[in-house]
Amino acid sequence: MKKLLFVIALLALAAPLAAQKAEGPPPLAEAAHNQVVRFLDLSEDQVAQWNAIYLVHREAEQPLQQALAGLQEEIEALFAAGNADPATLGGLVIERHTLGEELAAVHLAYHEGFVALLDEAQAKRLALIARADAVQPLIPAFK
Repeated sequence: MKKLLFVIALLALAAPLAAQKAEGPPPLAEAAHNQVVRFLDLSEDQVAQWNAIYLVHREAEQPLQQALAGLQEEIEALFAAGNADPATLGGLVIERHTLGEELAAVHLAYHEGFVALLDEAQAKRLALIARADAVQPLIPAFK
């Protein structure tokens, strides 16, 4: 699951942020996007499809992230006030958990949509990145 979340995070970072302000995506995001395009050897059509999938993902993701942030603020305010009602606090924690699961489902759908765009060779290159991420913590032990 950690590998999948890492790949999803990488894709989300790398995707062009077309919905942002007119000045375009931050240089880091644009550079990461270009690296993914080059490494996977994506066609122009695949890049256009990826952009469309990303925009749908962002539209679904943003309200969930905002709701999660609001819930977290409420939870922290209850703790800060002291003597929080356990039922109220528990309800907020359950709601936060549910929204977290919804957000994970949005990310998974985005990842699955992206992978569906790839041909077999591109999917293998993407899997290589996921495997490399999994073994990266072990590398210092071999130095």
